Amino acid sequence: MRLNLRSKMLLFAAVIAALPLLVAGQSIIRVARDELKSAANEQLAATANQLADEFNDFFEYSLFTPLDLIRNSLGGDKLGFEEKIVILKQGIADLPDVVALQVDVEGLPRPIIVAQEAYFNKLKAHFEAPMDILRVESEAVGADATASRAASGLAYIGETGDWLAVASLPVPQGIGGRTAVLHARINLARLKNVIAHHPFARTGTIHVLNSEKTVVFATTDSAYGHESVERKALDMLANRTGTIAVEPFPLADGSISLGAITIPRAFPWAIVVEKAERDAYAPVWDMIRNLGVWLAIGLAAALAGALVFALGISRPILRIGSAATEIAKGNLDIRVEGVRSRDEIGDLAGRFNDMIVQLNERFELQKFVSLGTMKAIQGSDERTVSLGGERRRVAMLFADIRGYTAFSENREPEVVVAVLNSYFQRLADLVVAHHGDIDKYVGDQIMAVFGGQRMAKHAVECAIAMMTAMDEMEGESGADLQIGIGVHVGEVVVGAMGSSQRKDFTVLGDHVNLAARLCSHADPAVTLVSREVLDELPEKLASRAAKLTPIKVKGKTRPIEIFGFHGSGGGAPAAGQTEADQAQVGDAG
Repeated sequence: MRLNLRSKMLLFAAVIAALPLLVAGQSIIRVARDELKSAANEQLAATANQLADEFNDFFEYSLFTPLDLIRNSLGGDKLGFEEKIVILKQGIADLPDVVALQVDVEGLPRPIIVAQEAYFNKLKAHFEAPMDILRVESEAVGADATASRAASGLAYIGETGDWLAVASLPVPQGIGGRTAVLHARINLARLKNVIAHHPFARTGTIHVLNSEKTVVFATTDSAYGHESVERKALDMLANRTGTIAVEPFPLADGSISLGAITIPRAFPWAIVVEKAERDAYAPVWDMIRNLGVWLAIGLAAALAGALVFALGISRPILRIGSAATEIAKGNLDIRVEGVRSRDEIGDLAGRFNDMIVQLNERFELQKFVSLGTMKAIQGSDERTVSLGGERRRVAMLFADIRGYTAFSENREPEVVVAVLNSYFQRLADLVVAHHGDIDKYVGDQIMAVFGGQRMAKHAVECAIAMMTAMDEMEGESGADLQIGIGVHVGEVVVGAMGSSQRKDFTVLGDHVNLAARLCSHADPAVTLVSREVLDELPEKLASRAAKLTPIKVKGKTRPIEIFGFHGSGGGAPAAGQTEADQAQVGDAG
């Protein structure tokens, strides 16, 4: 009994439907949901804690510790005033985050300020008195500013987009017997970069809020309006809560945001780390949608498919796939073998072999027609290419091998054909290399067509290259063969000519005939071109042509003006008389 492929697949689907996988899938989903919730909360808490540590370490260790060394160096009378100024300047140079150091000495009318030159110039572009921005007013710092390792005097410079903070440290022993305080203006751009480039920003958002609900730093530029999160953050700021709060927050649009909030010791700010609940639980929803299909198909295909249908389906398909790979590599000798199943797969293997044979025949047939013929067939909207054509301006090159008849008289036909094919192969490669198309071979003659804006240049350069190739091949083959070439450009009719049984896609017209006539008048190793071709050549190439005596050709009442290139060098032709030669003859007479 023969079972077709559809029957086999229906039987396969029935086996899959009978497998009790739903209960196991529900258990997996429940466990995955709990794990994802725990992982999301852990990620939020870890990110908030890590950011708080970075904020604290930045101020307490990266800045406060070296500032403590500077203020200790300033105290007492061991160093003179100039040495203390040097210490302040060196501190500015060694601490890139500190943009200004200021020393307030009791009794002095003005503080001593040393500013970072690069930041001073940055402020100077926006303010007439940059030092007023960098100066620390003692009243703004607060009475207890020198008693803790927390930033104070936080200010936002809107013109530069920078947040500046102040660290104040009393100078031990004072200066000159007077009470002194060291103030440092700190640029918080480093913390801004930490937030902006944090890896968590790929899946969630980070906002740093102050007590006025102003967003200090953020991973996004969009407005922040999570009121429930802001309320929690403000409560924690008011109470200076040091613990991390991780909880879901309902938003105004009805969605839920999973958030973690923490307060760093060094700054009066709240760090808010959030992730949308739908993003945190997205894998669960995907599992629910796909579990019934993919888990059942995966397990059943791996077990039942491997046991029941491996020999009937897998091997034939693999053989067909292997044959398709070989075809893609250009191997048309491959065949699908060993498929004996009497179903659709067996039929497919037979048809696949037939297709390979037909492809091979088609590729061989393509070699007998021109590129223009293939494009016409591929571009036709109908099943067949209609007879007729269209007007098109092209350049035509006719190349005729001279000495072929004498060469073939005393040689076997097989030798003649082999030599001729060798010449044709080399010349055809040159036509393609110069953007042309072989229209046809007529005996020992080649007809090529060139299109495009530089068709005349390409055709003439191809003719010169052919002359060079003929010289090279003469030494290789031992055959005394030369070539004469004619090139003309003009409007012709391009299309399918012939009958419904036998067609030829070619070019026809008076300009084609003229190109052929030029070729017939060309002596060996000479290329004849018309005035129309010369006018379209670049000046450098046109200067290599010699003007020859006009010739009369069949079908033309007036002589045709011609120009010649000799061999590959492009000098005056050896055959034919130039106008300069005519003038000399006239003077002699």
